[in-house]
Amino acid sequence: MKTEKSSPHTVHDPTWKQKFPNLDIHRRQTNDDNSDKMLEIKEKSEIIVPFQKIGDAQWSEKTEYIITEFADNWNNKPKVPISQEAIEALEKKLQTELPIPLKLFYAKFGIAKIGEQLQGLNEMGWIGDIWKDAPQYGPDFSKEDKEVLPFLVSFSDYLGNGNMFCFHSKTHEIYYFDHDTKPYISKLFSNASDYLKGCLISCQSDLFHPETGQEKVEAWCEEILNELFGEAVVRKWKY
Repeated sequence: MKTEKSSPHTVHDPTWKQKFPNLDIHRRQTNDDNSDKMLEIKEKSEIIVPFQKIGDAQWSEKTEYIITEFADNWNNKPKVPISQEAIEALEKKLQTELPIPLKLFYAKFGIAKIGEQLQGLNEMGWIGDIWKDAPQYGPDFSKEDKEVLPFLVSFSDYLGNGNMFCFHSKTHEIYYFDHDTKPYISKLFSNASDYLKGCLISCQSDLFHPETGQEKVEAWCEEILNELFGEAVVRKWKY
């Protein structure tokens, strides 16, 4: 599975109950001072599925909880939300609308760290334009690839290895560009909510309890992804 090795956990801000008062999520406590520690997953049932779709009740609270825990684990700070004006300026530049789930996510969490590399607004663009001026250096796209290529806008660099996730400008379905395997383009998700949900589940493999270990938590996360999206999708995405 293509993942980054987790860093050691750090002690979390003990005011999490004030930050997330409505969430019924178990937090572990130290034995010595009864102070709250960051989320450390010991059982599969502790892995959070943050929403069915972005916009659901408590979607932002659960998402913020995961993003905060993940950021603390890597000693990162939360990203700044993106303004409506900046989103509208990007849509004007691209001459297409972003999927609503992406716009809601950006407006609340910005280009948050979710285990995969979301592109900045200045990096997003039509992937067909990447090789427009020098097609001889681009992929030898299949017939199936060429049918959807003109409609794809990139928004994620996956793990920074040259692969990308894109949304379809007409249907807002999510496609995966894999530069290693032909056909290079595959539809993996019906909407941006599913992609972001998958990332938010996957990144929790870094939030493992030492007694359980990352390998087991990673396997549990993958089991949940398989249940949600099917093994074929997860295999294409993660391997």
